[in-house]
Amino acid sequence: MHKVFLEKMKAMTSKGDKDWIDEVLEDEICGLWQVGIIEQLLITSGVNYLYENIDFNTLTANEAENIIKDLQENNCPKDPKEQYKIMQRKGVFK
Repeated sequence: MHKVFLEKMKAMTSKGDKDWIDEVLEDEICGLWQVGIIEQLLITSGVNYLYENIDFNTLTANEAENIIKDLQENNCPKDPKEQYKIMQRKGVFK
């Protein structure tokens, strides 16, 4: 029992190309909340053409996080007030 615990801890804290959480989430299917965020961001993101044909049935949680990050970085909200806030944070009006 103790040996199994030590092996798991060693695997979780191993330094490699991946973090321990990446190893845990590698094969986990994406959650419904991730699908919802992706679908929402596909409407307003500038790189939505890259992700038009996503197969949500085979999408892993790790891949979904990468897609969400990319879509959020290139997001252009429809609300002018939100657009103004983003431009102000980026220092456009200085």
